[in-house]
Amino acid sequence: MQGWLELEVRTRVAELHNVLPRVDRESDAPRFLDAMLESFDAVVRQPPLAAQRALSVSRDPNAPTSRLVSLVEGDPGLGQALLRYANSAYYSTGGGRIVSLHGAVQRVGTSGVHNVVLKTMVDGILCRPGGAFQPYVNQVWEHMIRVAPIARTLASAFRVPPDESFALGLLHDVGKLVIFDRLGEMRKSLRRDVVFPLPVLSVVLRTLHEPLGGLAALQWGLGAAVAHSIATHHRSPVPEMFDARGELLFLAERTDLSRIKGRPLDAEGWWRDGLLATPRTVIEPVLEAMAEEAEEDATV
Repeated sequence: MQGWLELEVRTRVAELHNVLPRVDRESDAPRFLDAMLESFDAVVRQPPLAAQRALSVSRDPNAPTSRLVSLVEGDPGLGQALLRYANSAYYSTGGGRIVSLHGAVQRVGTSGVHNVVLKTMVDGILCRPGGAFQPYVNQVWEHMIRVAPIARTLASAFRVPPDESFALGLLHDVGKLVIFDRLGEMRKSLRRDVVFPLPVLSVVLRTLHEPLGGLAALQWGLGAAVAHSIATHHRSPVPEMFDARGELLFLAERTDLSRIKGRPLDAEGWWRDGLLATPRTVIEPVLEAMAEEAEEDATV
């Protein structure tokens, strides 16, 4: 998986170099593309040691509650994020408000703690490039945060664990954040704003974010299956093997974009565009229920 993803990045960077308009070769775009071919361990930012330990502990399904609580207690930001997550509408149905970290861990479980660690980590290490690109980063991150609960709602229809689906939705566009993070590092090294035409940036984001996202998932220990789903979630080309996670991500993202643009959910078009193998009759009731819920929320 690692070798395939690295080859995808190298191939796509070479293609971008070849199609770069002459006028844009005077910008920082060629320098940036060359930098993306350096050590991939350097391209994808590694979490701090504390975050790596937190990811390791929260991935262990047998981790005792006391250890998870100790993990969260050592980071006030992580503790606050866990309490918000435990008191979200998804988890608080039928239960009172949780005010203790022990209660929050018990409510969301190990996988829930893992999602909170992931979200806090990504927000901390990849969402602060500064400069002219910060508004674009905010837009991408907000989209990722919206897709996560949509993916969790679709999870049962695809027979994917809900918390795993949430994590997939949260990370599906993390490759875009990797690109912006590298632009932020270039800005620091050049000691000036990076000159990168927006039309070129749009093409770079579209072309590179999937394999870069897959590499990030691998390097953060999320496994080959998750990395593959993130690396192919646009289904262009359509993966050769059936991938329920990838189909779930494809639909979750399309659902969010339709909501933001005020368009009706187009299940027929999505199945046609994505060549989805999951029966439409299984998923459409869930999509319709989400649409009705969104309409109700809009009228409140």
